[in-house]
Amino acid sequence: MAQDAHWWLVCYDVRDPKRLRAAARHLQGYGHRMQYSVFRCWMTPLQMQRLRWELTEMLLPEDDVLMIPLCARCVDGLEQTHSTSKQVDWPDAPSSHTIV
Repeated sequence: MAQDAHWWLVCYDVRDPKRLRAAARHLQGYGHRMQYSVFRCWMTPLQMQRLRWELTEMLLPEDDVLMIPLCARCVDGLEQTHSTSKQVDWPDAPSSHTIV
């Protein structure tokens, strides 16, 4: 496992339904869906840059993507977060993941 990897929250607002579905399918290869347009991803800086480039190629300037790095303290704090829908489970960092 890469030692420089950490959790990222990737949030997006895509205006076209076709691009929205494409972005969601693409992000499923990087992480786990937390909400409709929010994913948590365990990535190295290189993987994050690659994802950012891929989304730039896929989306248009009218679409928005927000990639937020999370420190260990933030992840611990999110475990304490209460949601109106379901409990957020932050497992240990994955040993590997598939990028599609």
